[in-house]
Amino acid sequence: MVQSMLTGFETKSVSMGEFNRQSGFRRWNNLIYFWDVKYQGYQRAEDGGKEGYMHFHVKTEIVEALIKSKVKKGRKKVMVPGYQLIIIQEMVFPRNIREKFVVYEQSFQKNQLREAFDVFQREIMNIQAWIRIAESRARFIPKKIDVFECPFCGWVTDSWKDDILCYGCGKRFWSEKLWNGFSHN
Repeated sequence: MVQSMLTGFETKSVSMGEFNRQSGFRRWNNLIYFWDVKYQGYQRAEDGGKEGYMHFHVKTEIVEALIKSKVKKGRKKVMVPGYQLIIIQEMVFPRNIREKFVVYEQSFQKNQLREAFDVFQREIMNIQAWIRIAESRARFIPKKIDVFECPFCGWVTDSWKDDILCYGCGKRFWSEKLWNGFSHN
């Protein structure tokens, strides 16, 4: 159902250490780091939409690029060598309806490759949370064994407890039984 999450990570170019030792900076979109993952979710039939499985493909990459940067004196922006972090998501809905869009984009100056890589790693962690939510929906909703759905992120579970911690967004939910127990004290 899901590609293992970190096996899709690849270095398409040179390592950060080797890259920092190079004297020149190439002005083309050389791919530095790349992470690619495909996973599956499930959409309920709401507001006339069709119920069914959704397929996701997320690409995260750091590329060399010319970026806009402010000149030290003044407000003018010029194009300088740097890096671009881009996350692109493609969604395939029931009836094979496709949507592709940029989820996140950030520019970094030439001397900020380590910062770009830190943001790259942070965004991979965010995407793994998306995968956890989508997998729960694909596993429980079609079998109609979902008993709780987070109203904020859509994560679902098949087990009921009086105190539920959402694995998607981290919010905590208490049952009416617990709320009534607190109000009597």
